[in-house]
Amino acid sequence: MADIKQTLLKFTDDQKKELEEIKADYYFYHGAVTDKDKALLDKTLLGQSWINADDLDYVPSQVIDNKIKSLIHRQARFFLGEEPVLLFKPRHSKDKSTCEELRIFIDDILSGSQFWSETMKAFRLATVTRRVLLRMEANPEEKIRLYYHDVNDFNYELDPKDPRKLLSVTFVRLKQKINTTEIWSRYTYKMGKVNKKSLEETCLLTIETFNNLDLENPIEAKTIDTKLSKIPCWIMINEQDLINKNGKSDITDLKPLQNSYNHRLSDFNDALRFLMFGQTAVIDATDDTVNACRIAPNALMPLVSIDGRQASAQRVESSFSNAEPVKMFLDILDKSMHDKLSIPTDDKLKNVPSAKTIKYIYNDLIARSEEKWHDWEPNIRSMLRLLVEACSKFKCYKLWNPEWNNLEYSIVLDKRYPIPEDEEDRKKLAMEEVRTNVRSHKSYINDFTDDEDVDNALKEICEDITSITAAENEQFLKDT
Repeated sequence: MADIKQTLLKFTDDQKKELEEIKADYYFYHGAVTDKDKALLDKTLLGQSWINADDLDYVPSQVIDNKIKSLIHRQARFFLGEEPVLLFKPRHSKDKSTCEELRIFIDDILSGSQFWSETMKAFRLATVTRRVLLRMEANPEEKIRLYYHDVNDFNYELDPKDPRKLLSVTFVRLKQKINTTEIWSRYTYKMGKVNKKSLEETCLLTIETFNNLDLENPIEAKTIDTKLSKIPCWIMINEQDLINKNGKSDITDLKPLQNSYNHRLSDFNDALRFLMFGQTAVIDATDDTVNACRIAPNALMPLVSIDGRQASAQRVESSFSNAEPVKMFLDILDKSMHDKLSIPTDDKLKNVPSAKTIKYIYNDLIARSEEKWHDWEPNIRSMLRLLVEACSKFKCYKLWNPEWNNLEYSIVLDKRYPIPEDEEDRKKLAMEEVRTNVRSHKSYINDFTDDEDVDNALKEICEDITSITAAENEQFLKDT
């Protein structure tokens, strides 16, 4: 199946070589080998395991403590463990309430498709496999669907003048399987004009159907005008730079450290296994009597001396004095792996006096996450704008309000990193800001209460203030 995909996606030799590297990274991220027989034929499946020499008198240990998987998961939970707050900021103040209605509507679509949960999984995968594809499927009078594809299922072409701009995207699907016959579909998105008379480009989708016996000549081919102003696909590339346009894996620098950690841990285990037991040394005894000796509590050794010498047996107890240096080395490797991903070690979080200190400790990880968002946020914002366009053109939802079609607004993702804060201090500061009129009551209700109907809560506060003021005035008049 992998060969069929690669043929249909027209991967070059360099791309196939890169996919082999990505495959090795993926299995390494997962840890120990799961299928030893297959791994002997394909070493990329070994993961963090290794092949031992078979000419030894004992079976060496393979103790694998997978630090990489834990660190990648911690990074993903920090990056997107708490969903960012979606904000639509109108260009004109008169559109504020209408814009908020649109935001809630789009937020409901994202929640219904579990978008943020899937995005965290996709982010975790992209940090290992370098990139993933986000695709939007929009059809008239059908709910919009959002999908993520892994690196093996798509190919793409970037604009050589602007590596952030997509020229085309291709992905494949197994459509049907009957006995040994497989029917595959290849989908290619590309911007173009429907005909020569068209003034503007639109996204065109070419669908080709293939039989697995002939992957060069399609059984059927057709081109559809999606009526969208952009390609409904976004490549999420991990740490793309000016030279490396296809991204890189976060585990590249971690692999030698993880290998060293596993090997030293295994050596330590073998050292303990051999040195925790003493040995019996026999001197000047015949081979037959030595071989007949029983090593057991209170066992007798009927030794026969060699050439009139005095045969003897003695116990040699072992001592292991390298435990502390080994532990220090393992700790150094562990700390180095944490440093590579800017994740603080557990010892830094002990006896922390305040939440401000915790935030300082997490400062590097926050900065690293912001760098990641530079790659992800523009694509997500672009997707949201195309989602609004699709809803407007295709009537995907009955509750769509036509007033939203021509709204002018900017999209902001307010990131919420899971760092504990001094909640009481924040509340006191916010209340002081309300009293000094630099923060609105509505803003305070939004940030520090669970009340979903902010307008109604604000109305109740206003009514209370009016009632209290009226009562105070009435009492004042009586006193005077």
